[in-house]
Amino acid sequence: MELENRFIVPLGRAAAMEVLTDVPRITPCIPGASLTGEENGLFSGQANVRLGPVALSFAGSASITSIDNNLYTAQVKAQGSDKKGRGQAEATMTFVLKEAENDHTEVIVRTDVLLSGSIAQYGRASGLINVVAGQIVSEFSENLKTDILDKQSLNDPKKNSGESETQKFDEMNVADQQYKSSKAKSPKNELNVFSLLIAIIKGWFSRTK
Repeated sequence: MELENRFIVPLGRAAAMEVLTDVPRITPCIPGASLTGEENGLFSGQANVRLGPVALSFAGSASITSIDNNLYTAQVKAQGSDKKGRGQAEATMTFVLKEAENDHTEVIVRTDVLLSGSIAQYGRASGLINVVAGQIVSEFSENLKTDILDKQSLNDPKKNSGESETQKFDEMNVADQQYKSSKAKSPKNELNVFSLLIAIIKGWFSRTK
């Protein structure tokens, strides 16, 4: 099964590549996903996944198999297994970063997915999977955008010049609360199989068995 999703990052391509490969920073932006460890470039994680009426709990891993900072591309291989033994999901994801308007970057994610075990029946419902994957990417991109804009605001020397340390501290608290509030709007306990993969990119990473 092949999927394609796109989203915009409010950064130039070089900066976007740096952010998107910062796994600890990106993971909190992905609804339902969490990192559990890292060893020698392999990232392990887990996620609760809902496909239609069925709730699945996955543990998985992934690694970046290639990054080209000149062509702004990357490839990730990942897999996850349902904790109740109902099957596995494996994916190869290719990321392409293209220049967009206003010095932003368009991220194109092409995913080749293979489902096995009893969950393979959901592969027949590719329409549903496409819709859920699209929703996950949309929520991830909005959370990531909020994170990027908040950090840009806090690091803006013009905005911070002349302010007292107390004022700066108060602004940081406000921004932090806004960010947490925006994340709270996302369904943190539900994730599509590809959110584990896209997210544990941090939507670029997971772990290999």
